[in-house]
Amino acid sequence: MRRRGADCRAASFAAVVVAGAYAGACGGGGGGGSKPPVYTPVAATSDGNVFTLTLGDLKMVVDASWGGRVTEWSFRGTNALVTVDENINYGSTYWPSPQAAWCAAGGGCWPPPDAIDMGAYTGGIDRPTNSIQLGSGAQALGGIAGSMLTVTKQFTPVPESGAVDVTYTLTNASPTDSVSLAPWQTTRVEAGGLTFFGQGSGAVTYAPDTASTFMVNETGGDLWYQSAPVTHDSKAFADGTGWIAQVTPVTADAPDRLLYLVSYPDIQPADAAPGEAEIELFTNSGYVEVETQGALTAIAPGGSLTWTLRWKLRPVPGSTTITPGSAALTSLAAATAAE
Repeated sequence: MRRRGADCRAASFAAVVVAGAYAGACGGGGGGGSKPPVYTPVAATSDGNVFTLTLGDLKMVVDASWGGRVTEWSFRGTNALVTVDENINYGSTYWPSPQAAWCAAGGGCWPPPDAIDMGAYTGGIDRPTNSIQLGSGAQALGGIAGSMLTVTKQFTPVPESGAVDVTYTLTNASPTDSVSLAPWQTTRVEAGGLTFFGQGSGAVTYAPDTASTFMVNETGGDLWYQSAPVTHDSKAFADGTGWIAQVTPVTADAPDRLLYLVSYPDIQPADAAPGEAEIELFTNSGYVEVETQGALTAIAPGGSLTWTLRWKLRPVPGSTTITPGSAALTSLAAATAAE
């Protein structure tokens, strides 16, 4: 993963925010220098099928030729996502949920629906808003007779919050049949980091044969997953509270950490698709999937289901304790979500 930068200590993150700098109060800089983050100017450009959205220090790159997939979400050149040169499963994508709907056999269906996950999207840039708008081809699901779906993705800059709003619209293109589906965002990040989110209701559960080293634990009122090696595919299911955060690991190419935070519409466990959950975490040791799902919704013929998530990326002050239950990390996440 191509990451770099420097951090600074944030014994009191709130005080640093009020001062308007991440690093100036403690010497050194977070994620690429001592100057505070900036989120302007905003620009949207395209190079063939590759679209780039920049907000000052932030950059999002979307590949329309490969499922409208987000391939880069970076702060001052440091990418928080797994890249194609690291793994065949990379970047961030969208799927319809439940997975059992993808094939007639039900359960364990793979690969994802091609036109939605990997097919070419078409679209362009809306100049008044600098947003990128892309649409998929039509896709039938093997587990839902008569289904025909399309997906549109819109990436809208929100510079006043240092964010990008990612909006997915799932349209039921069937002229006669309703479908019941939920939205699902899957983002691949590098193994070795720390994932945490607010604890909702219900217990954390695990897929069959999940490795014993794959554990999501409650500490300080939040749920934490410290990435650890596993020998086979492992997955956890949980209920959250409307946000999830990922702290990138330290690597040779990326000696400094970033906080990738996604805010999303909170749902209750009973609203999730069958066999799925609001928060899902997956790993095979090659990477970690940070997954978020919305509510199962009946979509009438010609109707649509729209779901918006807000993406943010911030430098993690250096010397911050990167362990489950870290008060500095929970404060950073809270401050970032509130911006």
